[in-house]
Amino acid sequence: MDYGGLVKRALDIMWKFKYLWIFGFFLEFGSGGGGGFGNLPDKFKAPVDDFFGGIPLMSIIIPLILIGLVVFVLFLILYIISQGGLIHCVSRIESGENPTLRDGWSAGVKNFWRILGIAIIMLIFFFAAAVVTLGPFVVLLFVYKILGLLSAIILIPLFMVLFAVIMLINLYSYRVCIIEGKGVFDSIAGGWETLKSNLGKSLIVALIGIGSTIIYIIGFLIVGLLLALPFIALGIINLFLGIALGGLVGLIYIAVASGAWGTYIDSLWTLAFLEMKKLKPVEAEA
Repeated sequence: MDYGGLVKRALDIMWKFKYLWIFGFFLEFGSGGGGGFGNLPDKFKAPVDDFFGGIPLMSIIIPLILIGLVVFVLFLILYIISQGGLIHCVSRIESGENPTLRDGWSAGVKNFWRILGIAIIMLIFFFAAAVVTLGPFVVLLFVYKILGLLSAIILIPLFMVLFAVIMLINLYSYRVCIIEGKGVFDSIAGGWETLKSNLGKSLIVALIGIGSTIIYIIGFLIVGLLLALPFIALGIINLFLGIALGGLVGLIYIAVASGAWGTYIDSLWTLAFLEMKKLKPVEAEA
């Protein structure tokens, strides 16, 4: 396998097909969270209540939590659609076609439930691996501290190996589903077969992905710092204007950078999968 060619091709797709950055963005921001302040001590509740003009704290927190849940679900839906859409578009590009954003969106919607089913099953596998490995470690740590520490030498590396295996099967299962048009369980079985038959290649691609991530993070921070310098200078003159304009530019920068990055890394795995399988992409079955 030409690994350098895979990286070059993934970068080429990322740069030439910028509309895929939309899918890449939602792949990077496909989850969210929320929280509350119901257990705040009274000495902290009073100032907060005063800030909100005497409005009961929970009447503000509960709507915020509900909004957070809605946003989380929305991003989760867009994440699943984007996963299917990006794999579909990259496979089509490799077959010599010129897919549109609408084509990718349609493929993502069509395969939504299958991708969701794969994600749920792989999440169950992940929790099972955590219970089998980290569970005994935690129990032993509380009961026999020394024995718990010794068990960490075996159990923690074992968890890391299982986690890596599950993640790789998950990556390949999505691609089996979208490119080969298989169902949930057949896709997971196909993902396992792909990993088992290409373990060495998978590890090399994973290392390339890790190296690419390190380079991306360093570049992201350097460019972000350079972009921030003018707004830091502006903030010295006018704090509000510096924060407002800097925040706006920062959000745009994060969205663009994460979209491009998500497109690249997902394309890399799709190209690697196609190379491993040596198959021509076919239209996924309904």
